[in-house]
Amino acid sequence: MKTTAAVILLYGLVILIGGIMGHHEKGSLASLISGLVCGGLLLGTSWVIFNKKAWGEYAALLLVFLLDGFFTYRFITTHKFLPSGLLSILSLGVLFFLAFVMRRAHK
Repeated sequence: MKTTAAVILLYGLVILIGGIMGHHEKGSLASLISGLVCGGLLLGTSWVIFNKKAWGEYAALLLVFLLDGFFTYRFITTHKFLPSGLLSILSLGVLFFLAFVMRRAHK
């Protein structure tokens, strides 16, 4: 559980900081709002997972799935690896990690 919480915490920080950087670099209010909301929710699910609540993993899985879909869509439409391609790959890795951990825990 601690490893899962740490992975979600780090991923949430990347999303949060990425939203702030997107606003700072490009003046994107949408990046700021989505980064703060999604990053904050991921940090919250990390705390819930750390406190051994099973629903935190499901909430994190849903958030990461939605973010991966968003970043993949952005990468396909813009063809720019940074930031959407990199975040799509990172999100996919976190998604696989969560699915693996949850499957192993529920056997």
